Amino acid sequence: MVQRVDFVSCTDYAERLPVAVDELFSASPYLAGSRFSGRRVLVKPNMLTDRLPEQAVTTHPELLRQVVRRLKRFGARVTVGDSPQNVLKLQQVWDRTGISAVCSDEQVPLVSFEQSARAVFELAGSDGVDHTVVMAGEALDAELVVNLPKVKSHFITRLSAAVKNVYGTVPGPAKTELHKFFSKNRDFARLLQEIWRRLPPSVSIADGVVGMSGEGPSNGYPLPMGFLAAAESPFALDYALCRVLAVDPARVPYLSGCGVAADEVELMGDVPKVGGFEVPSGLCSIDHLPNWLVRWTGNMVWVRPAFDYGRCIGCGRCVSACPKQALSLTGGKARRPVLKKRDCISCACCHEACPRGAVEMKPSALTRMLRIFHVNQ
Repeated sequence: MVQRVDFVSCTDYAERLPVAVDELFSASPYLAGSRFSGRRVLVKPNMLTDRLPEQAVTTHPELLRQVVRRLKRFGARVTVGDSPQNVLKLQQVWDRTGISAVCSDEQVPLVSFEQSARAVFELAGSDGVDHTVVMAGEALDAELVVNLPKVKSHFITRLSAAVKNVYGTVPGPAKTELHKFFSKNRDFARLLQEIWRRLPPSVSIADGVVGMSGEGPSNGYPLPMGFLAAAESPFALDYALCRVLAVDPARVPYLSGCGVAADEVELMGDVPKVGGFEVPSGLCSIDHLPNWLVRWTGNMVWVRPAFDYGRCIGCGRCVSACPKQALSLTGGKARRPVLKKRDCISCACCHEACPRGAVEMKPSALTRMLRIFHVNQ
């Protein structure tokens, strides 16, 4: 079955953006107005944390505005929602990302997922034990989900785009817990796939006007990519993005066994060629190594956070984000995070949470050697 992915050229969030969004909706049969008319539609942008739009961490608010306007014109009943990483400062996230202002201007509700958590399914984690997965009621009860991811690099999954964005339907504290139970990349990938299976029908529109490269998903640098992309299948969209960004899909864990084959994906429209996309420098999964080898090498094979105390402001977000309580803050005026190495599971939650880019995930020397050997096979 052919999986269609549509691209349109878009190099700015001002004059070109409304035209590009119109072109995308006109070209894509799954974006036909009749599909949205009279339906409850949840628009799910990426609101990871409290960063400004120009930092390219979150979905640009002007793309949200243009999409919401068209959905309302089609007669959809629109709600906007996400569960950011820092739910304790939810209003700050809404305001700083520009999402709150857009929802106010366009008169659509902006909802918190934290109040509607619902136990949905159980799934075996990396420990072999079944764990309950909760999801936001607003996502489950929608008749259609419009997924608006930001195209970014990611420490765990290499690519953060359509598929990864759905993790935001898991309410805040539960996301941290699930990282603890699904600590291996392949298990976290299974979790993402299962979450998608529980959602209503969806379409995805990726914000690739300016994406993030380098130390993603929150501490990389903005990379002009110059496109919007859309698809009915989030997995097909991410396969297409792998081609555009020169990322090996075999190294994007959630694409393995997703039900979509790479040769089924057809790229249409203004397909770009994006140069300079870089994955995080510390990206070095040990999932590909045999369990016996990891056990045999003991504490010589690891990927752990290292802290730049010159950048660190002692805010404690890394400590709060750690699902294993492997981090603590030293006392006194110069508060600094301290790692309990044995408890670290290499989930990179601290790396993602840091507002100053003061956390770098670093592999051990032996891990680097084993990774080079694996890549060259």
